[in-house]
Amino acid sequence: MKKCYREALKPIMPQLIHIPCCAHIINLIGDTWRVFSCFDAVKILLSKIKEIFVNAPARKRRYLTYLRMHGIENPCKIPLPNATRWNSWFRMVFYAKDHIEYWISFFNEEYEKDPSHSSISIINNILQDTEKKALVTIYINFISCYAKEFVQDLNFFQQQNKPIFPFVEGRLEQLTSYLEGNCNAEHFGLDLQSLITQYQFNPKDIYIIFPRSLFQASQVFDPLFLKVKIQTGDISCSDIRRYSAIIELSNPSDELLREWAIYCGSVKTIVQEQINFDSYWTEMQATLPILSNIALDYIWLPISSCSVERSFSTYNILLSSDRQNLSQESLKQLSMLYFNGDKF
Repeated sequence: MKKCYREALKPIMPQLIHIPCCAHIINLIGDTWRVFSCFDAVKILLSKIKEIFVNAPARKRRYLTYLRMHGIENPCKIPLPNATRWNSWFRMVFYAKDHIEYWISFFNEEYEKDPSHSSISIINNILQDTEKKALVTIYINFISCYAKEFVQDLNFFQQQNKPIFPFVEGRLEQLTSYLEGNCNAEHFGLDLQSLITQYQFNPKDIYIIFPRSLFQASQVFDPLFLKVKIQTGDISCSDIRRYSAIIELSNPSDELLREWAIYCGSVKTIVQEQINFDSYWTEMQATLPILSNIALDYIWLPISSCSVERSFSTYNILLSSDRQNLSQESLKQLSMLYFNGDKF
């Protein structure tokens, strides 16, 4: 659309103004919730439920009858998601939050009627497995709580035949504040935390699926960061368990605790204003072998997929049209030279 506006329409109609589609942009944000790998169990459960209800009027009737028999006076059908209907996936998640407890026995009955049905078997397996069902419940509650702002804003921007343009900036500012506030939040709120503990999970184990906690914990491998924290009176910064998002630090051995104490004491004497992390931790391998190996792993973690995407271009160079007879071993060696040549 922007290219059409810039190259085709603007030259002949210079008075035109291009306004980005806010609804489309917010829908793309919503896509990140649906593709988040940790929500795979939720996605599988909902997709399989949709699969068995789409062309099954008898099952829909049995479901509504089941809800009435269990005390719901005016039961609603499951709002099945549609790829062309923005927010429809979230509406099913919101519905699941209120009805998942009814689904356990309903789908178990459906499974007993037709145990050979693969989709019903998968649904029943998730709901009958205590741990899987607990995680799905936690995740749908998390999505229901924190995706509401996106859903409401997308509904707002999808409105038609209403004079809402003057409200756009205020709505975007509100969404920006919501995003910034929750990016800096250190917990998910009391209701969600109570739900997590109710299912006998450690909240910290749930928090670490969201990478920001790992980013925050990894700052400890910057000795200047730790030095400033100690100097400003943050006593808890020396507690190794504060950085439990780093798996290796969550259950430290006695030797690792000894090395940690040495590290926390040594940062106080640092006088440099800048430190090369790789050089620092390589030099520390003699005195802090366990901690330095952990640090060297984490300081080199990739922060984007750019190198992976660039690798495709490199392989195009390696496997050009006149080099199609390269052996697998030769390709392996050439790849090593291309990607690591600057280190030799």
